[in-house]
Amino acid sequence: MPLGRRPVLLLLNGSFYTMNPDQPRATALAVDRASGHILAVGDDVEIRSFAGPLSDTLDLRGRTVLPGFIDAHIHLLHYVQSRLNVNLRDVPSEAAAVELVRQRAQQTPAGGWIVGRGWDKNLWPDGRFPTRASLDAVVPDHPVALWDHAYHALWVNSEALRRAGIDANTPEPASGAIGRDANGEPTGMLFEFGATDLIDNVVTPPDDAPMADELTRVLAELRARGITGVHNIEGDQSLRVLQRLHSAHQLGLRVLVYIHNRTLPDAIHLGLQAGFGDDYLRFAGIKLFMDGALGPQTAAMLDPYENQPGNRGLLTVDDTEAARIVAEAAEGGIGVAIHAIGDRAVHTALNGIEATLRQQEQAAASVPTINPRRIRLEHVQLAAPADIERMARLGVVASVQPFHAVVDRDVAERHWGARYRRAYAYQTLRQAGIRLALGSDLPVDTADPLRILHAAVNRRNDQEPDRPAWVPDQALTLAEALWAYTMGAAYAGGQEQHQGSLEPGKLADMVVLGEDPFTIPADRLAGAEVAATLVGGELVHGALE
Repeated sequence: MPLGRRPVLLLLNGSFYTMNPDQPRATALAVDRASGHILAVGDDVEIRSFAGPLSDTLDLRGRTVLPGFIDAHIHLLHYVQSRLNVNLRDVPSEAAAVELVRQRAQQTPAGGWIVGRGWDKNLWPDGRFPTRASLDAVVPDHPVALWDHAYHALWVNSEALRRAGIDANTPEPASGAIGRDANGEPTGMLFEFGATDLIDNVVTPPDDAPMADELTRVLAELRARGITGVHNIEGDQSLRVLQRLHSAHQLGLRVLVYIHNRTLPDAIHLGLQAGFGDDYLRFAGIKLFMDGALGPQTAAMLDPYENQPGNRGLLTVDDTEAARIVAEAAEGGIGVAIHAIGDRAVHTALNGIEATLRQQEQAAASVPTINPRRIRLEHVQLAAPADIERMARLGVVASVQPFHAVVDRDVAERHWGARYRRAYAYQTLRQAGIRLALGSDLPVDTADPLRILHAAVNRRNDQEPDRPAWVPDQALTLAEALWAYTMGAAYAGGQEQHQGSLEPGKLADMVVLGEDPFTIPADRLAGAEVAATLVGGELVHGALE
């Protein structure tokens, strides 16, 4: 179609931070509305030359425009479920959590499942894990399953254990642990998916329709925060619901999908490869869990937790198995995102990646080389210095969540002791040459990019302004953090040719801010206004008039 006949959107008189090193700043941009891609970036005079009978022109009045934020680690349906289930976030005690469950039981049909999420025993006075006894006392007839804040520990009652067939004779799962008392009886605590899946397999799943309805509201809220893309890490129901919304043109942002590694054989059998899909819903790879989390002290550690000499966490996959899975995925053209929080998990994951690379070098002609853009470690909350160097050498991406650092600080100091000084080491990772991708881990913590940027730059929770910065030498500059939230996230998903910066040929995904984040005080980042969000050049939130 001749240029003058194309429907074109001209955005003029703006302050564009493009994330393109060859053209870092601009005042205007033209969008091909038919394709949703950027036609040109430049000054107002250059961009006005694209005007035609089908063009629309908008005056940005000097407002700041950034590439749309890409959340590199999110769990959309988990968040939907957390909004529909019992909310135990910030409950101050086991008793307070039980009371909320009792109230929900009064509204739940007899025998129906009660599911809740968000409790954190590290906030409770005694700091101990809860037991089934407290739940049994008030809800003996409803099965109850309550996820902790980190989604790595599950608190259940006796009825839930009975339905799952878990008792003193149940063998210990290979990739998890069943909490037991001195007599071997289950206490009501289950750790990691090897154990928690025993409950998940018998919980009555919610219907897709209400999940889809709630997800449309969640997606609208994400767009209102300037988020134009997410890397969603979940299972089969999530993919079904996302496809349902996609077919109805109700996504409104771009979703890159990672599925659980147990479905890898099915994906390979189907010939599913990274990149399959379209600009709104695309397959990327599998998620592999190496360990647990800091909160329940199941993250796998090289040395024991403080004051817990026998506890080095749970390593759910050894390096041999990790190497097998990474190699199998690489041969099938499938990306791998590896959950690794503790330093032993990071070390073991890198052993598996390195072994795969060595095998590929020995059989270079017959085995595809791993694309380092698609091998990523998720969280990397603690890593040995030698392994940070190894990550850089192997080209592994660090997918990190800066808000974790500022909310986990007290727990990290309590359970890791002096090791906390090298935890959440984003600046060390970056200076080593490792590409960073920023995300939220919603529903574990906030998905608000401006609050997350505040945490990355200030190393402090914006809701605790009087606390000193935590390990401030690991703070990122705003430019570094923004790159990781845009280009870094696009790179982590192998989409850097399509997303992450404002340059010709890329998708016209943008966020318009009411203030320039580079000129306001760093402490005010969390309160910056998102004036508008555009996906493919179409306004999906706010106004530009």
